[in-house]
Formats: sequence, C-alpha cells, structure tokens
Amino acid sequence: MAQPVLLPSIGLPALPADSDPICTLPTQTPPISNVGRPEGEQAADFTLYDINGNVFNLEDALLQGKPVLMISSSYTCPVFRDKVPKINDLVAAYSSQLHIVIVYTPEAHPAVDISPYFGAVNTGQQNIDAGILYEQPTTYGERKAVLQEMLDSLQIDAPVYIDGPCNEWWNYYGPQPNNAYLIDLNGTIHTHHDWFDKLPEDIDCDIEDLLALPPTGDCGGETFGGHFNLEWVSNDTVYGTGGTTLTAYMKLFNTSATDDVLVRVVKLETNLPGGWQTSLCLDVCYLPDVDTAIVPIAPGDTMHFYYYFYSTPGDAIGYTRVGMRNEHDFSNGFSREVWGESSGSVGIEEAWSTSPLVIAPNPVTDRITVIGALPNDAFEVRDVMGRTVLRFTGATAEVSGLAKGNYLVTGTRNAGRALHMMFMTE
Repeated sequence: MAQPVLLPSIGLPALPADSDPICTLPTQTPPISNVGRPEGEQAADFTLYDINGNVFNLEDALLQGKPVLMISSSYTCPVFRDKVPKINDLVAAYSSQLHIVIVYTPEAHPAVDISPYFGAVNTGQQNIDAGILYEQPTTYGERKAVLQEMLDSLQIDAPVYIDGPCNEWWNYYGPQPNNAYLIDLNGTIHTHHDWFDKLPEDIDCDIEDLLALPPTGDCGGETFGGHFNLEWVSNDTVYGTGGTTLTAYMKLFNTSATDDVLVRVVKLETNLPGGWQTSLCLDVCYLPDVDTAIVPIAPGDTMHFYYYFYSTPGDAIGYTRVGMRNEHDFSNGFSREVWGESSGSVGIEEAWSTSPLVIAPNPVTDRITVIGALPNDAFEVRDVMGRTVLRFTGATAEVSGLAKGNYLVTGTRNAGRALHMMFMTE
C-alpha cells in the first residue's frame, strides 16, 4: 500500500484541557463558496479528539486502507442537523470501505453572539423554534458541553471529533458551517462540498467515483416531475425592534406522491431602508448577497422557508417581492410580497446589549419562555393593534388563551436588559 502524502499537520499536538480558551473568531468570514481547500490539492494532516479523549489522525486513518469522508458541524447549524439521517445512511452503506468522521467546529448560529458567517447576531428561527439556544463557547470544555447536548439529542452513527481551541481544522478546511471532504488513499482531496450533499453536489456519486463502484440509483437518481404548493405560516408583514432580525415564514410542500420537485426561489424586487439586508433561508441559510436559490423537495415533503430582514435601529419599513417557480413546469409558481416593519420606540440602543433575550418556542401553543430573563423582569404582551392582552413577571407565561396570531412582547429594563420581539401562537 502506498504511503499517503500529506501536507504538514495543522494540529493538535496533544489533548486540550477543558480550560483552554477558544481563540477569537473572525467577525465575518468571506463568502463560504470562496474558502476551503480545492480538489486535487494534498490534504494537511491533523489530529483531533472526541468527547472522551479518543484520538483521530488523518494519516493513521488512511494507512488502514480506507479513504476518509470528513464533514463539519455544529449543534446550532440546522443544515447539519437536517443532514444527520443522510450521514447515518452513508455509515450503514460504506463504513467497511470508508472512514466517515464529523468535525465539531464553532457554533454557526449562537443565540446571543455574532455568527462567524454573517457578522451579526443570527440565531435563526429554526433554532428558536427547537429551543437550541447556545452562546458561542469560550473554552474547549464549553465546546465539549454543547457537543454532549447534541449527542444526547440526536442519533449520530459517525464519530464526532472536536476542533481545537484555536479552531485549527475550521480555519484550514473552512471556514464553512457544513462542508465535506473526501480524501483518497494518496492523501489527495478528491471532493470538496461547500455544503455537504447539497444540489448540484451528490455525495453518493462522489463516493462511487472514489471507490470505483458501479453506479447505483442513488447516484443522480432524482426525477423532477413533481409540483409544489405554498402556504403562509406567519403574516406577510412581520414586526420587531430596529437592529434585530424580523422573520417571515412560509412553507413549500411537494404535492406529488412519487416525484421530487425542483423549486427556484428569487428575490424579484426589494426596497429596503439604508443599512437593511435580507436573506433566504431554505435548505441552507444564504448570505444576504445571494438573491436566488434552487432547492429540491422530496415527494410529499415540506421545505420550511424563512425570509429574514436584518434591520437597523429606528422606525423603518422594508419590502421584498419573492418569486417561487417549478423549474420543470413554469406554470407552477407563486409570487409573494413580504414586509418588515421595525420600531425604535423602546430603547432600541439598549434592547440588544450584552444579554439579549430570546422567546422560545416560536410558534407556541401553550407557554412561552423568555430565555435569559431575570425573576423580577416584567413584560407585556400586545396584539397587532397594540392592545395589551397579557402582563407577566419572570421567564415564563401561559399564552394558550390567546387567539391564533402574532404578538409583541415588550419588557421593562432590569439590570440593563430589555425585550421587544414578536412571537406567534398556533
């Protein structure tokens, strides 16, 4: 067997201590399609450890006679969470021929810290709805603790190794939230996915090519003959405090029982106040400069579509017209207007300070929790007409008696904390 030829190791020289601090993350990375290592380049060796201190070394793995598939992750990355079933399928199908490992990297969407991919706080509605609300770890031990919660919550069949305190793997092989690399036995990068197994990439095809396997139906097997429909979950107008993220929510669902449908989503028209930005969040959450996305939806499946307005402090209104079209049947399409309205009347400059508050779950059926609230914090719940319908003190409130719709929570400042945020009952 040939010796793999790898570039010098990027670390780690030893198992980090739980107290080792996490090195400062960049406030904003370049567009994720422009980073990472190219296909055809020799991979750099590395050593990482799992939550129990077990070691993984790239060269040692290749010397066992199996190529390596490595996939980056974090618990707050909903794209990664959605890909876990696919990763488990790959483990079941290829574990005898391929090392499949997951690398745990910085949190993609921390609850109150700046996202390293957006340069702003971007918790994400999926995380708020699921109650997956974690700050960016500041020590190696804190990173392990969040990973443990992920392992307790999700069934993951591949081993998970933890990036080092200075994010050695992420800085070299990323920085991307859910990328993937196939490394062949010579140590060459055979495949690099900016997003793991996201159209037009196909990990089954790439693995079959690397292992010289006969093509199967899993490789390029989609037939896009389905049709889709659309429904609002939120209203077409969403409200919030200036300087926060305003979230509109729709669902796209494939009405076919047999065929996938391929949907193009486009920002057709935008009219935004100065400093505002918007982004599409479907199969992945796209950066604000991305105006179009193409997403497949499986037969009978639903694609959650969040449209984010990133507002600036003050009173303002933003507008977007979004188009959705079946790429294989242009008669199957929709156009929707989306409005975001911010208000600067409740201490905006202090509303999201060092300890911003988050409402979860959202949408809600019975009880809301204000994550981060103190016992004496007082809040009001107002309907869309501005009428106060509920007052409560502390972190939780029973809202099952409220009619279905959107509500605004405002809070009195206590120890520098404040809240001015929407939630929705269903």
